[in-house]
Amino acid sequence: MKKQAWTRQQIGITAGVLLGILSIIWWISRSEIEKNGLEENLYISGQISGAGGLQLFLEAPSDRGIISVAQTEIDEDGHFEFPANIPGLGIYNLRISDLNGSTLWLPLKPKDELTLNCRLQDFSYQPGLKGVSWSKTYAKLLLETKKFENKQKSLQTNTQGLTQEQISNRYQMAKKAYEQFCSNAILQDLNSPLNILLSMNLMPTTGFEDWDATHLQTLAKLSSAYAKHYAGQKPSENMQAQYTQIEDAFFAYTQMTNGTMTAPEISLPDPNGKLINLSSLKGKYVLIDFWASWCGPCKIEMPNVIAAYNRYKNKGFDVFSVSLDEDKNKWVAGIKTLAMPWPNQVNNNKGWNSELPQQYQFDGIPYTVLINPDGKIIGTNLRGQKLLDKLAQIFE
Repeated sequence: MKKQAWTRQQIGITAGVLLGILSIIWWISRSEIEKNGLEENLYISGQISGAGGLQLFLEAPSDRGIISVAQTEIDEDGHFEFPANIPGLGIYNLRISDLNGSTLWLPLKPKDELTLNCRLQDFSYQPGLKGVSWSKTYAKLLLETKKFENKQKSLQTNTQGLTQEQISNRYQMAKKAYEQFCSNAILQDLNSPLNILLSMNLMPTTGFEDWDATHLQTLAKLSSAYAKHYAGQKPSENMQAQYTQIEDAFFAYTQMTNGTMTAPEISLPDPNGKLINLSSLKGKYVLIDFWASWCGPCKIEMPNVIAAYNRYKNKGFDVFSVSLDEDKNKWVAGIKTLAMPWPNQVNNNKGWNSELPQQYQFDGIPYTVLINPDGKIIGTNLRGQKLLDKLAQIFE
């Protein structure tokens, strides 16, 4: 939790950067194209049964929000057509003005001619898109996306009464299968415009702890291919910049977890004012636990930390708790309420103004750092079953 927010530090990868912001987008109809002396370079047509009388919009994301590129009214029988002029390869949003907000995200480039043929209720997942080289893969992507989304909804409702560990494992399995589909699709055609969408599903948007590092190889090949095939175009430049950012961040992460980086020293007072140094625990495996009495997720996680401590405390394991409380009384009360049995409890009462979040590179709690007997970092953000599994590898 960061100042009442419970999220982990994110890598900062946003769809807006990856998609390639289009700096100039025109509102286009056939008359507008002629009036502005522009050349029609994109044509979309087709039939959407049950959508008669609704409006169909082609839109693009930009730093000024969503901008209209073209629009038309769908005929009573569902037929539609509209020309457009787009400045280059990019991601566009095809949207129907129905109550469900039916939307398709499409990677389009000049000279594309697309057709759609579907029912209104199938528009978002089975649009019957044809006319581009990536249409078959796109159809598979939409179905795989729906399958993954349905799996997530099923796990959220948890009608089977699964444990939290079972839910997590099944989610990870479903996520891995979905990402594997996207990776395979990218590698089958590295130059495909659809890769802009596919690659978004391979990004480490919530950190590297559960990220499949093989995606880095896929993204490297994709970045190189786009640099050649779409040289000078914004999506290509952004793809390269994005890959470099991920590569650098992943390198920094591995340095933090592979046992080569020494944990920064922590020297803070305990509730009695006595300074306790992290380095004083050298020779043990130590879990540095960043928490606070006001942090709900910290309270939920604490029984797992206590269980780990009780299980391995006689085998060379210890816990070093660092509170981000600003109120000393609440900090001390929190230790008692949560029945934290280890003696290493420290705090400088600075909260998020402490230098520790920056030194240990986190912006959300609970956050843990596991160090080996030499004081080297060998794991970060270990919680719940992941923590127990890691300790089992060490001690059992």
